[in-house]
Amino acid sequence: MTDRIIVATFNDSNAAYDAASAIKGLKDAGITDFKLKTGVMIRKDDRGNVALLESKDRHLLGTAVGTVTGALIGLIGGAPGMALGAALGATTGLSGDVVINALDSDFVDSVTTEMRPGMTAIIVEADEGSTRAVDDIVALGGGHVYRQAA
Repeated sequence: MTDRIIVATFNDSNAAYDAASAIKGLKDAGITDFKLKTGVMIRKDDRGNVALLESKDRHLLGTAVGTVTGALIGLIGGAPGMALGAALGATTGLSGDVVINALDSDFVDSVTTEMRPGMTAIIVEADEGSTRAVDDIVALGGGHVYRQAA
């Protein structure tokens, strides 16, 4: 299995919630080559601001993220998202440059270009063998998947 950052983007928040629930359920379904470590769901509003989506009713993936995932959230949101990304990812003493350099520029460009205002994204860190289970879940909701080794 490979430790990966997986980003799935959706035009519709309901499709993202359904996908998050299904991804979380992979363990319960006995999928042995997928182990969810952490995950969050974010939404980019019409102004381009990034917000963490959570509520009592829809608390699916949790709110804990790693430093690299936090940095990615900041990059998706640009200047407004940097504070959220820094707050979520401030779990280690790594400098910002080290964290940003850990993200592949093509991966970041693909995700930030795709993540337009009004869209919702699931960002997870997981050990993943086959990519098929997550790919099928995301495709069912009309989303797109991006991956990078963590």
